[in-house]
Amino acid sequence: MKKLLAFLCLLSVFAGGCSVTLPDSPAVQEQAGEIMESLAEAAEVISDGSVLEETDASEPSEASDDSEDTGEGDASASDALAEMLPEYAYHYTRLSEEEQALYVDILEALSACASDVHIDLVEEEAFDKVFQCVMNDHPEIFYVDGYTFIKYTKGEEITGNAFSGSYLYDREEIAQRNEQIEKKVTEILDGMPTDGGDYEKVKYIYEYLVANTEYVRGADDNQNICSVFLGGESVCQGYAKAAQYLFRKSDIYSVFVSGKVDGGEDHVWNLVRINGAYYHVDITWGDASYVAGEADNGFDGKLPQINYEYLCVPDSQICRTHTIDSIVPIPACDSMEANYYVKEGAYFTEPDMEKVAALFEKAYEDGTAYVTLKCADPEVYAEMERCLIEQQQVFRYLQTSDGTVAYTTNEGQLHLSFWL
Repeated sequence: MKKLLAFLCLLSVFAGGCSVTLPDSPAVQEQAGEIMESLAEAAEVISDGSVLEETDASEPSEASDDSEDTGEGDASASDALAEMLPEYAYHYTRLSEEEQALYVDILEALSACASDVHIDLVEEEAFDKVFQCVMNDHPEIFYVDGYTFIKYTKGEEITGNAFSGSYLYDREEIAQRNEQIEKKVTEILDGMPTDGGDYEKVKYIYEYLVANTEYVRGADDNQNICSVFLGGESVCQGYAKAAQYLFRKSDIYSVFVSGKVDGGEDHVWNLVRINGAYYHVDITWGDASYVAGEADNGFDGKLPQINYEYLCVPDSQICRTHTIDSIVPIPACDSMEANYYVKEGAYFTEPDMEKVAALFEKAYEDGTAYVTLKCADPEVYAEMERCLIEQQQVFRYLQTSDGTVAYTTNEGQLHLSFWL
């Protein structure tokens, strides 16, 4: 039977190629159409060389052969590309021209829930790389968890390739879930502060997902956004995909990052771009339900519900516990400007008790449950620990009369937390 099916599909390819039909749902159809229109135009622009490499201005582009001259030239195409790609397609921009063309084919097929889609001859390893790039760029494709790669042969010669997406749900259920997801996302973003900048948006999303998602191994749909938005339980892939989706909806440029953590376990998280600089954001490790149960990170004592150690951090900090192993190179993260502790006035480059006093005072004014101090290096950490804990100077800043305080120390991450 398998041979017969392959033969029939092979005949259809020779006769006229495999066709792709968009699903009946207007919402999914419209979304797929917008994505494909944008990426098709982006692929055409990049193939002309106007963005990725310097070209001879006197040489006409391929696009100009088939379109009416508007007088805007390559600059207009470059502007259009700059507007489209930052929304979602970082991995796409890091592929070769041939890989980008395959990316568009894969995205079109998955958006349409298509099967047995003919593609140009390519090795399965190369196909897998591009497929992963598509999935990394598009958290909205929550209904795909893999693919089937097919080789057509005539004798010993490979004559063609095709693939089919592995779809978790039928088109009707996809449309229903998409509607539920959009309703939930609208509800989430309606609570976002309207008077803040990109840092405040990222912080809000970080805090919301930590507070409203429980780390549960084996949670339903834990490799896609449904687990977070519809179930409230997930693992790192669900956290990162949901964050990526919310960042995009909030006009925050983000990148899906993969790698490993201490112990060799596979892990994924996000990058965000704030004021031109990139930062790591690991919401999974920001959730105490994960940190307490899954990782030994040097904590002594109880944990805050939200661990801000992984909100907008540079390479130098994330690489203490994470190893980056993404399918394409990712941008360097070397800024501390939008780091949580810097933005909140809790980053200490030297012992400063006046700054400590101001931090505690602000925490009481805001009704915060705890205060965390982040130190720039081991020397500052040792001195802060000596002053605040060994010499018990922390009681100068506490509004308590019982003479006790709960606290947490983390020498590896160079911070101390005190409960108010």
